[in-house]
Parts: sequence; structure tokens; C-alpha cells
Amino acid sequence: MKIGQMTKNQKEGKVMNLKNIVNHAPAQIKKDFTFRTHEKGSLILHPDEQNDYLFILTTGMAEVYRQSYVGTMFSLYIYHSYSCFGEIEIFNENIKTLGVIAKQKCETIAIHKEKVFEWMKSDFDFNLYIVKQLASKLTLSSDIAAKLSLLTVSDRVLLSIHNHYKMGDLHTLTKQILSSEVCAPIRSLNRSIAQCVSEGLIVYKDKKFHVNSITKLEKHVESYSLS
Repeated sequence: MKIGQMTKNQKEGKVMNLKNIVNHAPAQIKKDFTFRTHEKGSLILHPDEQNDYLFILTTGMAEVYRQSYVGTMFSLYIYHSYSCFGEIEIFNENIKTLGVIAKQKCETIAIHKEKVFEWMKSDFDFNLYIVKQLASKLTLSSDIAAKLSLLTVSDRVLLSIHNHYKMGDLHTLTKQILSSEVCAPIRSLNRSIAQCVSEGLIVYKDKKFHVNSITKLEKHVESYSLS
């Protein structure tokens, strides 16, 4: 099971619970729902922004990216219909957003935090759902951070390149940026890049990184899955 993905039963349980909660939301809350549509590949939330809204994904699939404490970029969550995100930031103004990308055409409901707090006061099921979401994400983030610290420099290099490829900005990745992301000096980074090139996983030419075989790279990255 990959990062942030759930078993079929878990997913069905979450869908049923949140969909039911949304359908039975108090009228004074529902009137302030903001419905939005997001095209495939677009950012639902930009990284490092202030966010005052809870987002409920009602249709489609979205993916969340974050930068770990060691600097590596990686995919953190996969959201399916009737999942929510943005709840962490609305409880702490010092926390900035993670990037949330629409992997399919998505529809969301945006709810301002003041209305979220009002809803939590009046609906125990909604309140319980939010608390469980916060606890689940805290546990998952801690586990991933611990596992990332055990990866070799080469593994972190491939993980970072893989995620830049998925985000469509691999052409902007430089050795300096990669060195910062994987927390490794250039000399160590050069050895790891040479190793990855010799294994046929990536190409480094004219100061640009290229993926030699995305299938082969994904297979390698999945071998040290952070789930």
C-alpha cells in the first residue's frame, strides 16, 4: 500500500461517513458552502500559503506533496472522493499549506474555518471525524519522517527526481537544489548521481536530469515504499 492510500474497506468507510455528515450538515452551515471545480493537473492549494478553509473533495482524486525535514520532496497523501484537507492549517495559523494537485478533474466544497468551528460545535460526528483526521495525519507524518532518515543518499536522490518528474518540473532541478533537498554535499551527491546513471535509472546531461525509464524508476522507488 502506497503513502496515504487506504484499503478498500477503509476507503468505503470514510466515503460513507463523510458523505453522510456533509449531506446532513446544518442548514446555516450549508448555505456558506463554496463549490469549486479543478481541472486535472491544476493546483487546488498552492504550497506555503496561508489557508483559512477546509476543503472537502466530493469528486475526483487529488495528491498532496510536502518537503520532509531532511529536504526531500515526496508524495504524502492520495485523496479520493469524500476526503478532506486543509484542516491542519485552520487550527494553527503558523502552519502553511502543502501543495495539493488535482490528479483528475475534481470538485470540492470550501468551508471557512469559522463555519468549520461552528459545525464542530453542533455536530459530534463531524467533530469526531476532524479529530480522527488530525490524529491519523500526525501519525503518518511521523512514520514517514523516520523512514526517510534511513534512506541512502542515492535512494533520496531517486525519490526526489521521481517526484519532480511527477510534478512536471524536473527540467528546473539543478544539482544545487537537489543537494539541498536530499541534505547531501555536492561531492556525495555526484557519487550518488553517477551510481544512478550507471544503473540506467536516470540521465544527467547538459546540467539537466532526465528519467531513462519511468517504469524502472517507479519500480525502484516502490521497493523502499514509505507507506
